[in-house]
Order: sequence, then C-alpha cells, then structure tokens
Amino acid sequence: MSNPIISLLSKKLLTGENFRKWKSNINIVLIGDNSKFVMTEVFPDVPGDLSSKESREKYERWLAANNKTKACMLASMSNTLRTKLEDVETAYEIMEQLQEMFGHKSGQARFEAMKKYASVRMAPGMYVRDHFIKMTNYFQEAELHGARKLKWGLF
Repeated sequence: MSNPIISLLSKKLLTGENFRKWKSNINIVLIGDNSKFVMTEVFPDVPGDLSSKESREKYERWLAANNKTKACMLASMSNTLRTKLEDVETAYEIMEQLQEMFGHKSGQARFEAMKKYASVRMAPGMYVRDHFIKMTNYFQEAELHGARKLKWGLF
C-alpha cells in the first residue's frame, strides 16, 4: 500500500463515531491493493510438507495480504482501539469485532446528520454546486445511519 493512502487513513483515524466512513475508506484501499479477499475468504489451511505448490502459493498470498490489511487497519485506528485489537490474528476478525462495537445504526448520529441537512444554508458567494454537494453529503451520512428516503424527503 502506498504512502499517500496510508497518510490519508492516518489523518482520519477510527475513533468509533466515524466507523462507517472509516470502513468505506478501508474497503477502497483494499480494493486498490487487491487484498479485499482476506475480508471474505476463510483462512486457508497451513500447507504441509507434501502440499502442492499451488496450495502453498495460495496460503502465502493470503498471509501476505492479511498482514498488509491488518497493518493498514491498525495504523488507521486510535491508540485505544489499536491496543485492544493488535493481538487479533486476522483482518477479518478485527473487522468483525469492530462491527460488533460500532456497526449498529446510531440514532444519535442519524439525528445529527438530519439536523445538519435540515439547517444547512447557502453562504453568500457560495456556488450552488458546492452547496448541493454539501447537502448531498449530509443526506448520505443520514442514510448511512439508518434514515430512509421518502418521496418528499428524509426521515
């Protein structure tokens, strides 16, 4: 993984409240690095001495991708979370634990996002395009936290 990507993730450390955005960023990094498979594939069996070259290569590829993914995930977390999760063996298990801790839809976060959406005003001299993008971001944030689209708005 390249340094600009890791520096981007390290600026937006996972603290808990930003889990959904952090998870989205991690997924983007993993897709770009062709390592997302470690989040879905089961840890392969350790190849024995008589294993085929193909099974050894598959295991080594999975292990290398898991180590990169785990390092990237831990580097982009707050110190408290990093300390709690650094002994977990696989990136998949780390994500499962994070999902249990922060993955539920937060009513307070949804309320805050809807409040921002409802109260946003266009600043003098602001381009309509920029205002529209800002409103769209608030709308999407509310949806991430469980708000539903209705025909006439968000609630």
